[in-house]
Amino acid sequence: MKRLAPFAVALLLAALCSPQGVRAESGSGAATLPVRPVTFVQLDLRAGLNRERESENGVAALDAHLLARTPVEVGGLSLPLQDAIRSEGGDLNIHVHDDRVAIELAGLPQAMPTLIDVLATAMNAPDFSLAALTEARTALLDRIAERGQNNWELATEMLRRSFARSGNLAMPRDGTPFSIQHLSIAQAQAFYRWNYRRGDLATTIVGEETPGLAAALARLAGALPGGKSPRVSSPSLLLDASSLVLRTTRPTLSTMIVASFLAPKPTSADFPAMLVEAALMKRILAETAGLPKGLDAFYIRRSYGARYRSLGGRPQLLLYASGAVGRPDRLIGGALALSQMIGDGKLHGNINRLKAQAIGDFARQESDPRLRLRLLRIYRAAGGTGDPVAKIIAAITKVTPADLARVAKRYLVHPTIAVVQGSDGSGS
Repeated sequence: MKRLAPFAVALLLAALCSPQGVRAESGSGAATLPVRPVTFVQLDLRAGLNRERESENGVAALDAHLLARTPVEVGGLSLPLQDAIRSEGGDLNIHVHDDRVAIELAGLPQAMPTLIDVLATAMNAPDFSLAALTEARTALLDRIAERGQNNWELATEMLRRSFARSGNLAMPRDGTPFSIQHLSIAQAQAFYRWNYRRGDLATTIVGEETPGLAAALARLAGALPGGKSPRVSSPSLLLDASSLVLRTTRPTLSTMIVASFLAPKPTSADFPAMLVEAALMKRILAETAGLPKGLDAFYIRRSYGARYRSLGGRPQLLLYASGAVGRPDRLIGGALALSQMIGDGKLHGNINRLKAQAIGDFARQESDPRLRLRLLRIYRAAGGTGDPVAKIIAAITKVTPADLARVAKRYLVHPTIAVVQGSDGSGS
């Protein structure tokens, strides 16, 4: 993989770390609008990918879809659960993870007890009819086909499967066209019965708790079978000892390169420094791309950047670039060269601008209540107290160049690189 010359990276570092003034402009008075409070509830159950037998790949995703489309009666109408929740002013999403299924429910605080009761009705008796199974199969097959035409999804799926340490975790999250077509009603029912258990239910709440919410959650727990599902264990992941390049070809897509580094958990003392590292990587990618100003921000975010994401049961820092911004190999090569320089202790000077960017990126991300809810769940599971967002922001302000060097030397080594080779011919 081609890389930027070291002196070019050094020049970029000097520009990024040098202090610059910030110009403030006066304008008309600010207008403010009151914000209606929204409560978010996340219910976690042990019904993830690690519970599937290899002969039942996709059954976790199948059950999640069947639950979301189970008919319930609201206001005299029979509606699928997701639509019924929406008709009551809420929003429902169900996500299958490696080790759990997360049911996310959002709504105005006073509506939450009703929304929880509607969800409990469906969870008490999911629809396992042949018609429901046929519709769920079609929806999953469409999702599998759609992800097969997304270079980001292809790259991250290759990475996720390469990190897996057991056969079931290496399986596709939504199954394969073959496995989905052969899953039976009996298999879907058995997976739900054994893995949606009252004793495994974990609840996280972000926002205002209103009277009646606790009672509604108790009724929902009562709608599930008692006891706990059997425990399953996966070997812990270690830092890889060598780099690995994964490659696939999709002539109809633009090239996408994703370099993945194992990263610290949000509860780790190394996490704030890694957020600053990620901000620096984003700046290097932006400077290397040299795109004209005025481009759509959403287009840029899809074209290159740095993201945290859990793959194979472990947090990763993902650096990515696509052929939409020229030569992704050059962008990623420059970032990898920078990571080596940081680990060698060659980053000096004022890093306050980088820390400010890291704080801004983190605050913007955690302004999404769903992401804030997930962070809170991780903190509580580790025995943490207080507001994790405020604690992490405070820790970022204390990061030093020595912290960056130490963390880079530990984590920013031996990346696993996924290449989706597209029709533009880049990514060599």
